[in-house]
Amino acid sequence: MGFFRYVKAAFFARPFGMWVAPNLIGLAAFTLLGLLPGLWGLWVIGAGLEVGYLLFLATNTRFQRVIDMQESMVAKKDTQQQIVNLLVRLGPQEQARYRQLEQRCQQILSEQHEVPAAEMQTQAEGLGKLLYVYLRLLLTRSAILRVLQGASGKSIDVRISEVGDQLKGAGTPELQKSLGDQLEILKERKKRHAEAWDKLQFIEAELTRIQEQVELIREGMVMATDADSLSRKIDTVGNTLGATTQWIRQQQELFGQNDDLLGETPPVLLEVPTGGNPPPPQQLRQAQRA
Repeated sequence: MGFFRYVKAAFFARPFGMWVAPNLIGLAAFTLLGLLPGLWGLWVIGAGLEVGYLLFLATNTRFQRVIDMQESMVAKKDTQQQIVNLLVRLGPQEQARYRQLEQRCQQILSEQHEVPAAEMQTQAEGLGKLLYVYLRLLLTRSAILRVLQGASGKSIDVRISEVGDQLKGAGTPELQKSLGDQLEILKERKKRHAEAWDKLQFIEAELTRIQEQVELIREGMVMATDADSLSRKIDTVGNTLGATTQWIRQQQELFGQNDDLLGETPPVLLEVPTGGNPPPPQQLRQAQRA
């Protein structure tokens, strides 16, 4: 399907400032002229010109780069909007944590210079994977906290004690069964709450681990022999999060957060620098102080 998207783009391509694609104008002209008596052969000529035009433009490297750039910008815009929609579900502190990690990941990319574009893209995708897992952990944490904080009334331990006292004084079998069932439910809730707190501790540990991994990568830029070795380091870190990603998916499904799942890692989460000359001294000093 890759080539046919270039063909489709070529079919509707129009120079800046034109409201209608020149190709459509040409097709309409040949179609109308071919309707005239004795000029049906223009349809054959028009078909040949159309095929030649589409093949020429669709195989043009510069045109392909333009289409790829446009699609990348659309994907980036959609992804960033998705991220914004997810961030509004978090509290101010969680949003600040995400933005801080995002800034650190972006800093890793921006502090590198004269790195090939392909290598920079690879690093951006690897760091984006870390950032995406971090966001999903924050969303899962928020969902668990909403469930725990949504428990109304007295604490479960107090309720268990009260129902246990009522059960001791229950005079009829029906009341004993009702209170017994209620007691079992409360005990199950207590067990679930304990599991939820354990999950929160695990999430916090994973959040901290990702933060430390990003800092380790950033500090390791100085020691890296080249951009390729840094990219491999980022990929290695990302691969260690496979089990965490699967756990997150299970928890989000459990807590009814399926609408939070974006599926695979979004195509663009970070700005990819274009490389170029080293930064000016003032910018270098700022980076060193950071």
